[in-house]
Amino acid sequence: MLYKVLSKEKLGELVTNLLSNYEFYGPKKIDKVTHDFVLIENFSDIDLSYKKTTIPPSKKLLFPSYENLINYKLNKDNVEVLPNLESKKRILFGVAPWDINGMNFLDKIFSIDYLDNNYLMKRKNLIVIGFDVEPSDNNFAAAVNAEYTNKGFDLYITDLKDRYFIRVGSATGNFIINNFTTAVDAKLKDFEDYNRFLDVYRKKFKVKINLDKFYDSFEAVYSNNELWDKLAKNCFSCGSCNLVCPTCFCFNVKDELMLNLKEGIKKREWDSCMISDYGLVAGGHNFRPTNSNRLKQRYRCKLKTFAEKFESISCVGCGRCVDACLAKINIYEDVNTIKKEVGV
Repeated sequence: MLYKVLSKEKLGELVTNLLSNYEFYGPKKIDKVTHDFVLIENFSDIDLSYKKTTIPPSKKLLFPSYENLINYKLNKDNVEVLPNLESKKRILFGVAPWDINGMNFLDKIFSIDYLDNNYLMKRKNLIVIGFDVEPSDNNFAAAVNAEYTNKGFDLYITDLKDRYFIRVGSATGNFIINNFTTAVDAKLKDFEDYNRFLDVYRKKFKVKINLDKFYDSFEAVYSNNELWDKLAKNCFSCGSCNLVCPTCFCFNVKDELMLNLKEGIKKREWDSCMISDYGLVAGGHNFRPTNSNRLKQRYRCKLKTFAEKFESISCVGCGRCVDACLAKINIYEDVNTIKKEVGV
């Protein structure tokens, strides 16, 4: 990895040059309380003071809520399949570290057991520029080691007040630095200031959660129906927690046949394990018929299943599920409750 320093006044130049060459998405203030990652036309539209967005930006671009996978034609002797693959180069600018870590998780999901070409083509053409974002009140990324990332980005920018410290994470990032702005190599003083920044930055995460011993504690209470009924008693099974999560990847696939009965589209849309029909199968049996069944499965997926598969949990601590939950169900409070139940 290369390390560069960019003067404050050069950031506008960098972004303006990139806007002229790429489709550019960045954080913009939509109203008094809402930020979103949208198509940016001018540097002045970007607001890097945001603390959160409702939908994770990388998930929004790489794994959209509704997506055409293939078009097909029913010919006399065969079925003609036409993949719907995007190939446009895009820049995603100002992404928080926990959202980059969420994207890194999705990269594994869509490339290890099965190669999802729709996702992978968009990922291949996405240039990621990270930024250290101030945490929101419910953000506990530091507690799950997601407040920092050393992969998944092309450039990563840290504001050191009088200059920007830039980590160059790829050949593409190095190309951008060399061709779209003027940066210099970082020196010892820059590294010292960057390390001091990280020490201060990590103290800004106020939510405390300790996952030590949770892996085994979860199994100790897995069959405690009374506890799970208590934790899920207010759940509406609306699925909001899944929809805003950077690492949730469940989807449903549907076929839409045209009126001529000769053409069709295969589509996918987000689905949610918290919705009552998700576990419903032919014959009317539901593998997860109650809210407590579904909440238990969600916590297993987030905090245990992928610790076994990938040696890391699939929660990046962004706190979006806490913000989105109509019933105020709180994952980090529930983790502490589960550990308390088994006396750890």
